Amino acid sequence: MRNEWNVMRMWLQGFQRWYISLILANLVMGMSSVLIPLKISLVFHLDAQQLGLAAALGSLAAVVGSLIWGRLSDAAHRRKIFVIASYAMVGLAHIGLALTQSFAGLLIYNAALSFFWVANASVAVLLVIEGADQSLWESRIGSLNQSGAFGWLSGLVLGGTIIGAVLARTSVSTGISLLLGLLAVIAFIASGNAAVTIAPVVATFTRRRFRGIAIAEGNLLPEAWKFSPLHLYHRLSPSRLRFLSRRVRVFLLSTFLAFTGIAFFAVPLPLVLSQELGFSSTLVFFCYVALHSGVVITYPLAIRRVRRQGGERAHVGALLVRSALFVGAAAILWTGTHIVWWTVLPFMALIGGTWAVFQLSGVALAARFAKPENRGLALGSYTAVAGISTSAAGICAGTVARNVGYHVSLLVSVLFLVAAAIGIALLRAPSESEVPVAVVQSED
Repeated sequence: MRNEWNVMRMWLQGFQRWYISLILANLVMGMSSVLIPLKISLVFHLDAQQLGLAAALGSLAAVVGSLIWGRLSDAAHRRKIFVIASYAMVGLAHIGLALTQSFAGLLIYNAALSFFWVANASVAVLLVIEGADQSLWESRIGSLNQSGAFGWLSGLVLGGTIIGAVLARTSVSTGISLLLGLLAVIAFIASGNAAVTIAPVVATFTRRRFRGIAIAEGNLLPEAWKFSPLHLYHRLSPSRLRFLSRRVRVFLLSTFLAFTGIAFFAVPLPLVLSQELGFSSTLVFFCYVALHSGVVITYPLAIRRVRRQGGERAHVGALLVRSALFVGAAAILWTGTHIVWWTVLPFMALIGGTWAVFQLSGVALAARFAKPENRGLALGSYTAVAGISTSAAGICAGTVARNVGYHVSLLVSVLFLVAAAIGIALLRAPSESEVPVAVVQSED
């Protein structure tokens, strides 16, 4: 209970007025993260393969955008304008998503949404710590994370609450378009409020001095979009990967395997819930509410576990527990057992709990395995590898789920997760156990 109060106190201590915009923007992204797959399923009547294509292109656009926006922000020595423009472009992308009548159009607007969304994620952390005393960084970054997570969860709850009523009064196509249009309006409000409430700051972490900041919660992958999409991809240079130690390179390979396995579960999931299990749109939303709630509830416990057992054991444990859950789910799907909705909710919450431990320990290990002078590079590489693996696996995951079955997709996921766990288990972590809320590495 003390940890929960500490998290709440950190949020309140670091809260800034412009976080209202942050909450609204994350509400938009949280709700649309389910609306877009529902449009693919219910409006275009497509399957998991097309959803995998959309996820892969969106993830790739996010990786490319994160690298571009971070460098542009450094070159321009500006932060505020990137947040304002990002939220405005998110609104425009949602207008396109609402009006498009083709899957090709949806692919374009969804990729644009991912590309412009990371413009604010690339500078959000810098915006709250530049000009602030270093002793305030932890509370400010923690508050930033909590605000984003609250907004995302609020979007899922709002979507699950109103979509049933909207679809009962209109056609499915019209109803989903109206909701996407509503999200566009909220995004424009977030942009306008950001313009008024964000105080100008002097850019001090620029390309020459700043290597990277990583937040130990969430990332920009399709599964993680349900959690806390406040990640900074900053200045990844593949040619510099040779400076990383063998331990870090093996860890990054294991990370690639782990996120590939996660993609085989996460990418087809919305269509499995709506098409294969026959869940209503409201139930699909609340399945993701359960998933996100599992992350939020488990996060303080995950901090204690990583500190007590070390990131290595916690990381392996999270991968193996998730693998066991997937094996059980695959067996149930293979036997054709009828699945009732109330059994899916605790399953999703448990999956969310494993994500909290996995992601927190993963960032801690990436920071700890690297030499101090390469820590920023290791953290940036960790996040980029996660995004690239989802882009690579997205189409394959959808194809396997469509042609062979989701139970096979889950078993493929288990193979990747177990391989990743073996890779991590073979590494020898340093004896000290620490959980970095933020890792900042500067170079003079």
